[in-house]
Amino acid sequence: MKYFSTLIFFLFFLHLQAQNCDPYFVAPNSVRNANYDIKLTLDHAAKTIAATETLIWINHSPEPVQEVRLYMYLNAFKNTNSTFLKGTSNVFGQTFDDRTADEWGWINVEEAIQRGGKNLTAGMKYIQLDDGNVDDQTVLQIPLSQPIGAGDTLFLDMKFTAKLPKIIARTGYSEKDYCAFLHWFPQAGVYEQDTTGKWGWNCHQFFRTTEFYADFGNYDVEMTLSNHLKIGASGCKIKDEDNGDGTRTVKYHVEDVIDYAWVCYSEFEEHIDQWEHVEIKAMVPIEHRSLAPRLITAVKNSLEYLDKNVGKYPFTTITIIDPPLHGLRSGLMEYPTLITGGSAYGAPKGFRGVESLIVHEFTHQYFMMMLASNEKEEAWLDEGFVTYYEDRIGINYYGEQHSQMDLFGIHQGNREMSRVEYTSMDNLASGATVDQGWNNKTTRSRELVYQKTGTMLVTMERLIGLETMNKVIKTYFEKWKFKHPRGTDFIAVALEVVEKEKGAEMKAVIASLLQQSIYEASYCDYSMTYAFSSPKATGMGLFEESDSLGFKKSKGLEGYNNEIRVDRKGEMILPVDIEIIFKNGEKKIIEWDGVERSKVFEFESDTKILSAQIDPEQKIYLDINFNNNSYTWKPEESVFWKYAFKVVFWVQNVLQSVGMFA
Repeated sequence: MKYFSTLIFFLFFLHLQAQNCDPYFVAPNSVRNANYDIKLTLDHAAKTIAATETLIWINHSPEPVQEVRLYMYLNAFKNTNSTFLKGTSNVFGQTFDDRTADEWGWINVEEAIQRGGKNLTAGMKYIQLDDGNVDDQTVLQIPLSQPIGAGDTLFLDMKFTAKLPKIIARTGYSEKDYCAFLHWFPQAGVYEQDTTGKWGWNCHQFFRTTEFYADFGNYDVEMTLSNHLKIGASGCKIKDEDNGDGTRTVKYHVEDVIDYAWVCYSEFEEHIDQWEHVEIKAMVPIEHRSLAPRLITAVKNSLEYLDKNVGKYPFTTITIIDPPLHGLRSGLMEYPTLITGGSAYGAPKGFRGVESLIVHEFTHQYFMMMLASNEKEEAWLDEGFVTYYEDRIGINYYGEQHSQMDLFGIHQGNREMSRVEYTSMDNLASGATVDQGWNNKTTRSRELVYQKTGTMLVTMERLIGLETMNKVIKTYFEKWKFKHPRGTDFIAVALEVVEKEKGAEMKAVIASLLQQSIYEASYCDYSMTYAFSSPKATGMGLFEESDSLGFKKSKGLEGYNNEIRVDRKGEMILPVDIEIIFKNGEKKIIEWDGVERSKVFEFESDTKILSAQIDPEQKIYLDINFNNNSYTWKPEESVFWKYAFKVVFWVQNVLQSVGMFA
């Protein structure tokens, strides 16, 4: 008996050692006020699920709640009258004209019962508070039979069915049996205070110009599906049972997240690696097998860098889904503890866009998931910060000029590419960065949300220094992780840290930078218009000396009078340094507050100006045109002609030599 007990303990110990993916936290990280228990059966041939869902929702407001509002994202793909598809003939390059009936998708709550109350099904209705489109069914309102008091809990039991569409964007199915269940279940909106302090549901319709916003909670998701399908999912697998009828039932659990996603496909290969406490799982189609190590390395690099410079990744798992080519439209996205990439067979190692994408999507685990800002209303807090860190991580591991591409002698860096995408916009004053959310129904300006914000953060980093920038981000992360920070929350943290580390003057500069970059439709463009030096001769002629006139002859030159002119072409006002370099190698720095549209500086020097440059260290990375920031004195003509004659001489000799063989 003693030896049997020892054996049991040993086997249990081995089980614990093998179980790297532990979904349970010792203590909650979040308020966990929106929790889900979902059980579903997948018909992979019909691409439908039949499911039950219990929503366990806690009212953390000080007032009773009379209704619940649910996102019903799959209905965006029900027809072209949905708000998501209305007004467009194609999405991601595909049209809808030839779609058959079974290629559209939908979701339907068939029954909703409030525990302790009554059946609520009859009172359910779709609402369209954002755009009034009566054909849109992406927000479901369910009046409650009994109000949920402050601090009380709602148990809402639902039955629902859902049909995946052939992939239009993110969610859906493609060839063979590939299925991506992304934003696929009835999900509660966020009950919160608005900027005026009023409590209510933040539950916008699904626009093409927005992403997502939800509360933290725990998820238990149990799937019954065909044995031949391989699954990648949020969280950790805690159950896997063969049902003996060609199906199996698999259960996953994850805590303190804002959403749940899963993907299945018969031709996935599973590659598993480990970084400290995190199990990294790459689910790749067979033809992408050689790319798995690159995807895993990109996540390892991200974990290492963000752990050091932002904060700890507390989860024990991250799953990478690399879709097959026919399912690529479901890729390039982020979900809690699961990201979807986008690669292609044979992608060369020098093309680091494969890695850069994975770095970008993983970084969303910090800015989107743990810092769960409202992607619908303030997308810059998510995408802009992710772009900034995607570029930093790429530079750290591959170099400033090689982080995006290093192939056949061609190289491209992430950071400069991000800046160029912003500075090459057709209309730099098309709108404020903060405006690009659910309220912009026509276009989601990637350049403003992603690239301008990322470039603004580089500018901030260069003004205050990398060490202080890291303190800002770390402080922000620790204070607001597993909460819903707004832009004003980040700004408050940033200004507090900057004032402490760099003083009140720099705090004012950063406050101005953030205000203009985020909340105003302004851009920065400083220009060096001219710079010249004119000889300054000694005084000569007749001068009063006592009671008579004295004559002074010229003693020659005694230096130069200098003049430079700088212009502010954009609306953005930021202080900037101007560096003057003289012919004798001396330097002079002039500080300009940038307020005037045009400013002339006059000063004397011993030698001529050789060059003048605005912002020589390129701290103002937001400046849209570095090429007009400098002025170099024209070379003397004698020097020019000296080299010109040499060029003519050698060209003449080459032509004569060629003529010998004519």
